[in-house]
Amino acid sequence: MSFAISFAIKLLPLYLNIFLGYIAGRKLQANQEIFSKLMFYIISPLIIFNGVMHTHLNAAILSLPLITFTISCTLCFAFYRLSRKIWDDPSKNLMAFSAGSGATGYFGIPLALMLFDQQTAGIYILAILGVTFYDNSLGYYISLKGTCTTQECLKKIISLPTLYAFLIGLFLNVFDLQLPDVYHDFISSIKGVYVVLGMMIIGMGMAGLKGFNLDFKFVGMTFIAKFLAWPLFALFLILLDTTFFKIYEPASHQVLMLISIVPLAINTVFMASLVNFHPEKVAATVLLSTLFALIYLPIMTFVFLNFH
Repeated sequence: MSFAISFAIKLLPLYLNIFLGYIAGRKLQANQEIFSKLMFYIISPLIIFNGVMHTHLNAAILSLPLITFTISCTLCFAFYRLSRKIWDDPSKNLMAFSAGSGATGYFGIPLALMLFDQQTAGIYILAILGVTFYDNSLGYYISLKGTCTTQECLKKIISLPTLYAFLIGLFLNVFDLQLPDVYHDFISSIKGVYVVLGMMIIGMGMAGLKGFNLDFKFVGMTFIAKFLAWPLFALFLILLDTTFFKIYEPASHQVLMLISIVPLAINTVFMASLVNFHPEKVAATVLLSTLFALIYLPIMTFVFLNFH
């Protein structure tokens, strides 16, 4: 377990950034919405562009977004059917959304940049596009109780800056087009900004919400979905591939593992605010899952490494 302890210590700076974001939001009234827009429209697309451009691509790697999208949709449908037996209010919709989503971006990308080499981090960035597309299609639809149309979901996907960053990066990669050396110095600083600001945004999001209300039934269901169903699904797929298909490299397995064990997405809180249904309850659940991940992530990484 020395690995788990060492990994937990490496996570502490990321959690310190979350704490600093909380302080900035609570004491300095830092505007989380402005920083989120900066990340969404500028910094995140640059990180995705760089990751795709510098990743050695093949058919297996390019299929990863489809796999993660399929996992997200499957878990969303499964937990929506289960949640309808427990709740008859929007809790079932938020529960279903959270089951398919995860903190793959602001939390997962800094972790991937810290843990992986450039190639594997690029594969991770490519793979989480499937979760992003889920968030803005089926996840969005489920969260709004089916009130948005297919056209509205499609319009939301088409407007994603990350989609165009991916396509431009893919174009440069396929045609082996190189950018000048000054770009590499620039993107190195952007990576640092993403790691710090991405985690601080999580803290700002927590600071901006009033009240703290734990719904133990909701916490239990979301934890089962995120910390049990996701990793079991990932383990099953990795086992299938290593035993029978042998399509994916170990780096892709590591990426799938990391995607499956990140905590609940902060987007769940935004969705709760959007439908105006107990955002403080959802915020408390997301905060609890983020704290739980400090212990859970090292242990599950150790388990996956020994399994693989």
